[in-house]
Amino acid sequence: MKVCLFDDVSGGHHTSYVSGLAAAALDRGENVLVAAPEPVEGLPDGLVGWLSVSTIPHREVLAGRRALRNVIHATRNWNIDMFLDLYLDRTIWRWPRHGAEPASTVHVLHHAHQYAYGRGRSDLVARAARQRLTSFVRRGDGIAVHTDRARDILSSFLPLDRITRVGFPVRPPAAVPTITAVPSTSSRRRLIFVGQARAEKGAELLVSALQWLPQDVEIAFVGPQDPTQKALLQSYSKRITWIDRFVSDAELTDELRSADLVVLPYLTGFGRHGGASGVLLTTLAHGRPLVLTSVLEPQLPHDYGGAVVVPPGNARALADGIQSGFDNLGELTHHAATAGPAFIREQHSFAGYLRSLFDAARDAD
Repeated sequence: MKVCLFDDVSGGHHTSYVSGLAAAALDRGENVLVAAPEPVEGLPDGLVGWLSVSTIPHREVLAGRRALRNVIHATRNWNIDMFLDLYLDRTIWRWPRHGAEPASTVHVLHHAHQYAYGRGRSDLVARAARQRLTSFVRRGDGIAVHTDRARDILSSFLPLDRITRVGFPVRPPAAVPTITAVPSTSSRRRLIFVGQARAEKGAELLVSALQWLPQDVEIAFVGPQDPTQKALLQSYSKRITWIDRFVSDAELTDELRSADLVVLPYLTGFGRHGGASGVLLTTLAHGRPLVLTSVLEPQLPHDYGGAVVVPPGNARALADGIQSGFDNLGELTHHAATAGPAFIREQHSFAGYLRSLFDAARDAD
């Protein structure tokens, strides 16, 4: 089979996302064309075709339509059998009426809040987006999402059997040590927050929680930050360190393993988006203990013993949860190191993800 992987996002987690799917397709013996801004690295030369595409801003719809039509035209020249649109969030308004025919098509939707009603003027956009997505399904395209929340939103206007729920794929570290004791020997206890400190992720809440925690507790923010938000958080507390840049997989592994607890204080708004938390899944893959809000609890393994769950939007409750994490760190770490990586291998592998997308294409046909 000949497969096209299309994703016009440059950088971020999408690089490993596309390369992981390309590697999984090659392992299946498929022929692969990658349509992306950068070539796929780390794969055997000559086994993956690369079609260079530009990253076009979300709002430049006409330019985006032209770029997508060029990709579809190229896939027809390649006689592609399956077209995997890996970021429907960006392409929803760009698709031509007849799609990628004759190739079977599956669209991957990362966030579904734009299809939900109850947001005032945005309801007009939601209605138009619903109509457009419905037309995709009627022409035989498949839809894939990563969370129950996203599936629930779409099932309010699409047939449930046309929506595939599949765990977002994560590349596990090369080795996950089985840790049975408290990992840190430092005189300070270190919390880590990975990613941009956006409002919906509760970063201000986390900094506020420091007032109820001992003075030896500090927070490390890892990842590129908005300068204004960074200055605001820094003004609240000096017990913060910053790694304000993209980090490599190896660096992230070191940061996760050097922290006592990974904290995800996400607010209710994040849960409404219906998106998977890549930080949560990466933390599970590395087997590290967590403190997180109930917003992300549905994305944890069933009966998971490696996390403390607290209500969203409450700094004191978050501080109490973090203290509970410190008090039970040995037990949390042991459960996280055993159950987390196993869950990722079983439910969030690239091979399983690709298999589900292929199944979605067959079901749509």
